[in-house]
Amino acid sequence: MNYGRGATKAALALVALALGVSSRAGLWDSAVGAARQEKTLGQTGKNVKVLTDLPESQTFLVMNFVSASLGVRCDYCHVHEGDDKWVWESDAKPEKLTARRMMRMQIDINRGNKDILGAGGVAVTCFTCHRGQTMPANSPTLPIVPTQAAFDAGTKKPAPAETLPTVEQILDKYVAALGGRANVEKLKTRATKGTQVIWNGTEFPFETYQKAPNKSLDVTTRPGNVVVNVGFDGTLGWLQGPRGLRDLGGSQLAQAKRDADFYADLHMRELYPEMFVAGREKVGERDAYVIVSRVSDKRIERLYFDAQTGLLLRVSAMTETPLARLPEETVFEDYREVDGVKIPFTVRASYVDPFIGWTRKLTEVKYNVTIEDSKFDKPAPKK
Repeated sequence: MNYGRGATKAALALVALALGVSSRAGLWDSAVGAARQEKTLGQTGKNVKVLTDLPESQTFLVMNFVSASLGVRCDYCHVHEGDDKWVWESDAKPEKLTARRMMRMQIDINRGNKDILGAGGVAVTCFTCHRGQTMPANSPTLPIVPTQAAFDAGTKKPAPAETLPTVEQILDKYVAALGGRANVEKLKTRATKGTQVIWNGTEFPFETYQKAPNKSLDVTTRPGNVVVNVGFDGTLGWLQGPRGLRDLGGSQLAQAKRDADFYADLHMRELYPEMFVAGREKVGERDAYVIVSRVSDKRIERLYFDAQTGLLLRVSAMTETPLARLPEETVFEDYREVDGVKIPFTVRASYVDPFIGWTRKLTEVKYNVTIEDSKFDKPAPKK
């Protein structure tokens, strides 16, 4: 069932890079190359003055957080000479120099005001002030029209606190909603086919292969027969795309290993440490119980389970970086039963960079088909 919970999340993020933004000024090389060894931007970049401790694999995500916060694109600060010709190290544009000063200011605010902002990392970001514009607003827009809801919020007595289910109750209900532990455990392999849609509406066919306990392969093909393979053989994670064959490393290897767990839905207590129930929230029109987990010292995930059906509706994540908390969201829809177990036939992922978001829709799901272990092995390098 791991496809439904985000089985190939790490793989899909890399597929999106390879297929969607590989032409965007070498981002493929910086993101995937850093995935091998997790070097910092200060070690690998040129003329880096502020974000020297940033893992290189987070570079394009943090930069796109900045661009989204200001409502601009890369060429607002960076020199672009056309096509894939970017001079990232150039200081020719005054906007880049201003951005450096603003980053230093933001870092100083967060470091120097932990008594009021809290000690939990980055509280103030570019978006705090800019909200999608280069010049932040510094006063409210008049006229200000008060609402009855705002008035009532200050006068009504708070509703009594709801008695929430425990983590164990929510997870047990989830497994039962999928079809029960016995039905999940009888599955040993899974092969799926479907369509992936990216930001501009382009559709690609994809196939996934998974084998218990922890092997996975994701194959995506775009027009022109450009193929990206992302695999995990139980120990080694690898990616083969239009720019060659690469090993996964660091946080992306750890994520690939976690996502390759064939019985992840039965192992959520182990995969999501420090879990607690945060409350009840709305996901669209559905009420959902929210479980929060600190997956690592830099990443927190929130899991939203349908209060009525028990099924997982959404996973939201925040990854801490020196400049901002980077948001991600994965939504699970259209659950259907196949061989006694429910699986979402539509999965949508959103990131701070809209160019790497995607939607996957399954057209075929087969369980317990024969899949040889060799299918997940890293290919031999091409000469």
